[in-house]
Amino acid sequence: MNMIDQLNITDFQLFTDENADSSVSNSYKFSSKMILSAFHAQPHGFLNGGASLALAEITAGMASNTIGSGQYFALGQSINANHLNPKKCEGFVNARGLLLKNGKRNHVWEIKITDENEKLISQITVVNALVPIKKL
Repeated sequence: MNMIDQLNITDFQLFTDENADSSVSNSYKFSSKMILSAFHAQPHGFLNGGASLALAEITAGMASNTIGSGQYFALGQSINANHLNPKKCEGFVNARGLLLKNGKRNHVWEIKITDENEKLISQITVVNALVPIKKL
């Protein structure tokens, strides 16, 4: 069993946005869902920030790997998070990512984690290093 299964991350989709802001390097976006249980909770029953970080890093990596089409493998290089609102560990959270930089050596993703009512729970930035497959 891998972390995707353990964290119950589902419904990953990568897509392009025809209405993307021209100041953004391209129009790649992703979405995914994490179904919550006691496994994701800190001692007081709220979503553990580490689970949010794992959701963001895993899904940003999945998106970068999909964009790379087997040319490179994405490795998490850095992550920065602001946990803005608490979330009881029930129901689910959504992760929506926007690719801010589509570089030759890295991708920079902006990820917003929201609850079922679209309330912002966390704002996370993930930087993935892009390592050519032949170097692995």
